[in-house]
Amino acid sequence: MLKAAKSKWFESLFAVYNTNLLRRRFHSFRFRGLEHLADPRPPEFPLIIYANHTSWWDGLAAFQISRAAGLDAFVMMEERHLRRFFLFRKLGAFSVVREDPRSAYRSLEYGAGLLKEEPARSLWLFPQGEIVPAASRPLCIYPGIAKLVELAGDCRVLPLVFSYKFEGEFEPSIYARAGVPQAVGAEAIPSVGEFEERMVVLLDELEGDIVAKDLGGYEELI
Repeated sequence: MLKAAKSKWFESLFAVYNTNLLRRRFHSFRFRGLEHLADPRPPEFPLIIYANHTSWWDGLAAFQISRAAGLDAFVMMEERHLRRFFLFRKLGAFSVVREDPRSAYRSLEYGAGLLKEEPARSLWLFPQGEIVPAASRPLCIYPGIAKLVELAGDCRVLPLVFSYKFEGEFEPSIYARAGVPQAVGAEAIPSVGEFEERMVVLLDELEGDIVAKDLGGYEELI
């Protein structure tokens, strides 16, 4: 397993690069729900953010959101991809091999340990395990998210969804929306179906906002 090797100076440097990259490749990046992430109070429990995986850009979009919210964020990433983009370890990425149950369990233990060490930390994961169109149903998420909650103990879980749209511009736009964090613990772990249902509801709300052009509550992140 490849562990995270976070570097604050590298994060700061990469943040400038990432913003410029997103500005070059996308027309806009509209996000709703920053207040659910950027809680000014010291968090009582660490935060697990579970998101749909609809594009290669999701990881960089997640990094942009984390910076906007001031999160000390880590992310679980497929090992074959992390070996290719090894510098992402300096941004808080650590590896998982989903095809190997023992290795996947060690990755979940490692992620839970990061959260237990520091309640102010956040952990991103993409429980679908592969890139899937946002409109696909069912979402078919892996049960590892429930196991992560069990290992982490008391924590908060928050769904977050992405959608990419071409809307008459040369570049596409990124839309994302965060749900309300839910306090959970080892004594009351949501089922995989409940995690999936919250994500589906949020995806439908995001798509409804886009279709209706109801974007008053969205912030521009680039």
